[in-house]
Amino acid sequence: MGANHESEAKLQLFLQWLQVNGVELRCCTIKSCGPNKGFGVFTSCVPSEDGVALVVPLDLSITPMRVLQDPYTGPRCRAMLEEGDVDDRFLMILFLTVERLRPNSSWKPYLDMLPTTFGNPLWFTEDELGELKGTTLYRASVLQRKNLQALYDDKVKALVDELLRGDERSESPRDVQFEDFLWAYSIFWTRALNIPFPRSYVFPESFGDQSNNPACHTGHCGAFKAEMAGETTDDRSGGTCRDNSILFCKESSVDTSSSKAGETVWVEGLVPGIDFCNHGLKPAATWDVDQMGSLTGIPSSMYLLLGVPSFFIMMGCM
Repeated sequence: MGANHESEAKLQLFLQWLQVNGVELRCCTIKSCGPNKGFGVFTSCVPSEDGVALVVPLDLSITPMRVLQDPYTGPRCRAMLEEGDVDDRFLMILFLTVERLRPNSSWKPYLDMLPTTFGNPLWFTEDELGELKGTTLYRASVLQRKNLQALYDDKVKALVDELLRGDERSESPRDVQFEDFLWAYSIFWTRALNIPFPRSYVFPESFGDQSNNPACHTGHCGAFKAEMAGETTDDRSGGTCRDNSILFCKESSVDTSSSKAGETVWVEGLVPGIDFCNHGLKPAATWDVDQMGSLTGIPSSMYLLLGVPSFFIMMGCM
């Protein structure tokens, strides 16, 4: 009974956090799927004619841009990118690791809703892993865990300790463990989406004054890699602010008069709310991005559309 009460309390805090940050659950809700089954997205009413069930501002997504904009992790991560030491995925996994350890993290309501363990071989006990001996999966699992442990020992642990020590927001965070990094690694690879961002969102300096872009204040705007029309481009964006549980400002100075504003840049990231849907070949709902806000009324947002096959995301538990 106590576990159910704690689970419900976390859910209510998460729903409030979503609302504060501009997420709109229009004809759906997030609720428990049952004991040890996590949470999922469920329809809660008859959808409107447009079929939009859920809208999430892309400012709330965890992307390389988000990490670089963070006032505490951003400067260090930007320096590593400029040196060529890390890639986009490493940045997001590092960010998840650090935020998990911050007792007062602004992301805590979201992170508390995520799974704490996983059923893949990276999380197996020695006895469980032993059952795979003699298989290719066993060799691959042992090698991957060894590589992750080496990465943690050589780079991650020291970086996390450095970032937490330099963050005046942290209130005596516990020491980082390998399991924290393994958790962040697993969260990224099980929940990240390849998101089609408007070019004007990812590269605002192309459409306005770079001085308004906090990620460009060093004068270097060429860090993370994004795929666009089959090309690899080195740029990054900015333009958000943080205050307690409110993780972004809705203000935007993007100039959409240029033809390039309509181009798409694909960037990996996590989208709170949308990531509580499972993938499937016969989806009950699909997601897409509303660049101009013409469908949802919220520019630069991701929305969940009921009953229209497109990106093969279906409602369920995760």
